[in-house]
Amino acid sequence: MAITTTTIIKTAGWGRTDVIDQLEQAFTVLSLHGTQISGLITSITAYSGGGDVDDDASTDYYDVPVATTSGIGTGATFNVERTSGGLIEQVHPNRPGYGYTDGEYVTLSSEDIGGTANGAVAIGITVAVDGGATPVGYGSTNQFFDKNFSPSSDSDRPWGVLKQDFDTTKRFGVTYRGFKTYSDYQMSLFAGSSFFPFDVTNTSDRGGEYRDSFRGTRYLDTSRDINSSSSSLDFDSDMYAQVGALYDDLFRYASSNLPKTHDLKLNIYRSSIDTNFAVFSYNQPSISGTLNESTFSTFIIHNFDSTFYNYDEVFSAGITFLVPSDSLNTNNGDTATLGFRTLLVGNNYTPGDDDISTRTAEAGWSQIRSDDHYGLKAQNYTIASSQTSYTNSTGSGGGDFNSPTSNEATIFSRNGGVKNNGVLTTSGTTYGNRYPITVYTSVIKGIPINGNLIPCPYYMPDDFVVIDFKLTASGQDIKQGDTITITGSEIYTVITGSYNKYNETAGILFCARTT
Repeated sequence: MAITTTTIIKTAGWGRTDVIDQLEQAFTVLSLHGTQISGLITSITAYSGGGDVDDDASTDYYDVPVATTSGIGTGATFNVERTSGGLIEQVHPNRPGYGYTDGEYVTLSSEDIGGTANGAVAIGITVAVDGGATPVGYGSTNQFFDKNFSPSSDSDRPWGVLKQDFDTTKRFGVTYRGFKTYSDYQMSLFAGSSFFPFDVTNTSDRGGEYRDSFRGTRYLDTSRDINSSSSSLDFDSDMYAQVGALYDDLFRYASSNLPKTHDLKLNIYRSSIDTNFAVFSYNQPSISGTLNESTFSTFIIHNFDSTFYNYDEVFSAGITFLVPSDSLNTNNGDTATLGFRTLLVGNNYTPGDDDISTRTAEAGWSQIRSDDHYGLKAQNYTIASSQTSYTNSTGSGGGDFNSPTSNEATIFSRNGGVKNNGVLTTSGTTYGNRYPITVYTSVIKGIPINGNLIPCPYYMPDDFVVIDFKLTASGQDIKQGDTITITGSEIYTVITGSYNKYNETAGILFCARTT
């Protein structure tokens, strides 16, 4: 049951591009990079047809699928715009697809652009692919699908896009995840069902619109239309992201205080029970203090299937963050709690809670309440230690990321406290218990990916546990990588957690089994 641990280190003096490189290496270790694809449509050589649809004047049709093709390409879609008189005004590639050849001829059905009964006719399109007669390949099993270390309009925020293959035979069986270093300690995240990696912006008729952008249908796959610069990773698009660092501040990969003066470690803990499951955790071990002062974002990229996920209809975009409360030395504090925060949707308008893209499989657990897709972006739950004497009953480890504040789950515990007391004699009111309750489980297995998702789509393998603990000595500090020995054959390493140091050292830790 022992997990495997891989550590990727960037030495002090590292830069933001090193952080992207570090992630690229981590995904290679886990075989998360999808297969290379080529033959991506980037522009249109010529088109004809469309008809005159007076009843649908000025109507635009987005993400229109290819009806027929002269070749073997698959997955491409187009945006079709009509004038106020109902004629075709512009046509643009939307999803680039793959496997197309330069000059391949495709058609769009009249029923998808206004309807034959209303005067629409099919559109014939001759496409151009990236690389022409020698198509450019994107991604591989050891590198990002696309990356840019010096974006033209956002030069100090390098990014990389992971192509994560779930089922490439399905319409939405591939997920594209973007990682962008917003600052020297913050990361922005992006997610979508398609990505346009071409390095040219062309908003004219037949052009591919904005470069390096997520593609699909607005509110389902994207939070912005592809004719907006906000859809592109090469622009300051943090406002339209899955997690925007400026507004959500969820993904911190390093200390905010002189982060580059310390080595940056990315630790990868991989299950031996389910090798598709892994926990990522950033750590700067040379920083002194509590566990939370040297350990930063700890997260799980969802890499599992569920009976709820039909990849012909939805794509998987879930990420779960482990969010501990601060470890403190106090008799009155919000400490010794551990939150699990699961992102349910794709890119959205991060300053608010609208323009949410909801084709994600996990959006089935979200609550969207209006036509502009306003609603719940994430679900949280928190567990609190039963051992510490000073933890508030409504711990905030789950945070306030669009979630109720009273979201605390309880863990099984009979630790010899007041719940085991009873009244033996009523005349003398003597407290005690003739039949001591000794059942107590400090190592908790069978952890749901998020306890507030019902039904729960995945349970963590048993080589990852939560440990509820108490030491008699106060003021003890715990670090990532510390060892907890239950028996000689059951040993764990600390990943993250929270504890109180006042008159005791007690709290809750998320750990992985090493023996």
